[in-house]
Amino acid sequence: MSRSRHTVKELEDLLRKAERRGWKITGGGRKYFKMYCPCPAKHLKTVKCTPSNPNYLRDLTGQLKRATCWED
Repeated sequence: MSRSRHTVKELEDLLRKAERRGWKITGGGRKYFKMYCPCPAKHLKTVKCTPSNPNYLRDLTGQLKRATCWED
């Protein structure tokens, strides 16, 4: 088994998209998932398991685009 699933469908889709791009996903217990970038800089981004902000997905994708090697 690779990892546990995220309970929020949209965030699970984001994690799967990251895995297809070569990112390593760990965690997923009670607090958050960790996403590691495949580039030599090894960017790290966390994804909360229970986000309380209704704009969390939008904010997270914006942070990925600005601060990591995320490409669209």
